[in-house]
Amino acid sequence: MADAPQMASAHYHRHRQRLRERFLKSGFAGFAEHEIVELLLTLCIPRKDVKERAKALLDRFGSVRAILDAPVSDLQQVEGIGEVAPVALTSR
Repeated sequence: MADAPQMASAHYHRHRQRLRERFLKSGFAGFAEHEIVELLLTLCIPRKDVKERAKALLDRFGSVRAILDAPVSDLQQVEGIGEVAPVALTSR
């Protein structure tokens, strides 16, 4: 089991790569809302699984548009989002 962290890390990076490749191929067509937020979070939260954070943002704000329109201070209240991601996510 010593390789478990490496395996999780390798899977995680392939997931990010697959999201980027799908986006480059066809934009957001076929993406679920949480995948759109997840792709955006991968650009500002390195080396961490962001799927649950993406889903938490959607649970809190209801839609991608509402996340982008939310004040930075509201985004920062979501666990695991931190200080940098809200700046990247806001459309203000």
